[in-house]
Amino acid sequence: MLNRAVRETYPPGSTFKIVTTAAALEDGMEPDANVTRDSNVTLPGTQTTLENYGGATCQGGTLQDAFRYSCNTAFAEIAGGLGDEKLRATAENFGIGYDSDLEIPLGVVPSSVGDLGSQAALYQSGIGQLDVRLTPLQDALLASTVANDGTAMKPNLVKARLAPDLSTIEETSPEELTGDEAMSSESADALTEMMIASEDNTQGGSKDPDLRIASKTGTAEHGADPKNTPPHAWYTAFAPHDDPQIAVAVIVESGGNHGLAATGGTVAAEIARSTISAKLGGG
Repeated sequence: MLNRAVRETYPPGSTFKIVTTAAALEDGMEPDANVTRDSNVTLPGTQTTLENYGGATCQGGTLQDAFRYSCNTAFAEIAGGLGDEKLRATAENFGIGYDSDLEIPLGVVPSSVGDLGSQAALYQSGIGQLDVRLTPLQDALLASTVANDGTAMKPNLVKARLAPDLSTIEETSPEELTGDEAMSSESADALTEMMIASEDNTQGGSKDPDLRIASKTGTAEHGADPKNTPPHAWYTAFAPHDDPQIAVAVIVESGGNHGLAATGGTVAAEIARSTISAKLGGG
């Protein structure tokens, strides 16, 4: 009986790369900037190795390629280069860790980026692991903030209160979440293009080009034995990408019945695409 959508937190995995990319773009990094293609990197100050999904070398050597193919090593190094202050500030402007203002009728929506005090922590946090925790509602806010030209808005559960005769008693007005942009509109446009490319590269069912989706998947490790625990499968998106009307996030806890083979694309994407289709009237 847990309200998972607004109260339970999970590691967001690669969906958090939306935040890392926004921070990088705002720091002056260009979409075509060169990034590592290495299949793995060693966390600074440790003997622990962080690798791309399946241990693969990244298929491209630029920021936009790394986003499209969700290359962990590139984003780990990007986060390390950004540093604690810049990554945390961007996360807060997406509403992450900004709990004092992120409230809905059911209470405060929890979230955290955790300790970013070391390079090793930054590397892991930049790909949405370690101590990063989001609710599904906040993961939807990642996509909606990009769709809204870089400004996060306060979520509401009720659009309006109506009288018995259906006249409006009270109506909710749009309100910015933090007062500061998560990114400029130019950065949001660049990130939208990357999310469109990510969607093009994402498999899974219910694909419909007429929906014009911009998305990011995530496959998040968790648990005491993460390498042998089925991952959480994530997918966050908005559509249509050229006239946004809906933002959605889906998490399938521990991959549903897909076991260790679960990914955001193979498990969560189909659910989200069907939801978007129902809203927009797709085929």
